[in-house]
Amino acid sequence: MANRKYSEATQPVEALRVKDFVAAGVEIGPENTEVVKVPKPVSEGLAAPEEAIGKTAKVSMVKGQYVYRDALETSVQLAPGHVEVLVPVDLASSAYALPGHKVNVYLVGKEGEAAIEVLSGIRVTRCLDSEGVAVGGCKGGIASPESNVPAVVGLEVPKDKAPQVVAAASAKRVYLAKAGPSQP
Repeated sequence: MANRKYSEATQPVEALRVKDFVAAGVEIGPENTEVVKVPKPVSEGLAAPEEAIGKTAKVSMVKGQYVYRDALETSVQLAPGHVEVLVPVDLASSAYALPGHKVNVYLVGKEGEAAIEVLSGIRVTRCLDSEGVAVGGCKGGIASPESNVPAVVGLEVPKDKAPQVVAAASAKRVYLAKAGPSQP
């Protein structure tokens, strides 16, 4: 009995630890955090990886610090000189990109012309279903059955490119492709 209670109390769970300094307003992701195992009692208040990735830091965090739930926010923090453009999509044209993913943006021609890549390595800021509810039931890169089909994807677009993306989005001519690992 005592061994079972001890085993349950010391069962490891996944948490995130900061690899390098993370300033307030910076997005939490695999590039600035690492997944670590901690005993369950120690994990109280710590953010699990699936809770933290794609959110932004409310406060600055130092190397080696654990990521706590209350140190995260879901509001979109855009890079200077960028705007968020909401693009209507379906499952195929969204590339099932979730917040924090990087995508390449293609504009599809009206009469079957070849698609033209206009932006690469663009950050997805949000992904919503047709009722405005966040889509994000993703575990290990595979969509969970309980997740909804994306209807709108938010993209962090440079201000000078926004008019082109907005015009294409209003005509439903935007198609996304996940950016490769070498993309910024």
